[in-house]
Amino acid sequence: MKIRRIFAHKVELPLNEGSYKWSGGKSVTVFDSTIVGVETECGLVGYGEVCPLGPFYLPAYAEGV
Repeated sequence: MKIRRIFAHKVELPLNEGSYKWSGGKSVTVFDSTIVGVETECGLVGYGEVCPLGPFYLPAYAEGV
């Protein structure tokens, strides 16, 4: 099995609760996350989610992918 391509998409996940409050007065209504996909030469595709807390948890992480 050989990998044909790897792809990543940044997505915004809205919060069902409306907002989430962090320390220091920060508040968010969506979390940035990254969906990663791997496609094989035979057409199989697998997906994974990365960093559901987005840049509020680790600012460099969300932009680095």
